[in-house]
Amino acid sequence: MRRRRYPWAELLRRVFAIDVLVCPHCGGVRRLLAAITAPDAIEKVLRAIGLPCEVAQVAPARAPPGEAEWWGA
Repeated sequence: MRRRRYPWAELLRRVFAIDVLVCPHCGGVRRLLAAITAPDAIEKVLRAIGLPCEVAQVAPARAPPGEAEWWGA
């Protein structure tokens, strides 16, 4: 049995119930122009639109509520 491979837009629609290829303002169809993968280019684009370029710090995992005493916290 072969597994079906879903396009990225279909996966986003199924998981988040949004169609990323439809404009939320006019309802027109969007199309993908490019996929930027070069780190330097990504940083330039993010800086140009005023978004942070630094990697976010990940907080350490915690014990589930009510189990802190089991793990010595």
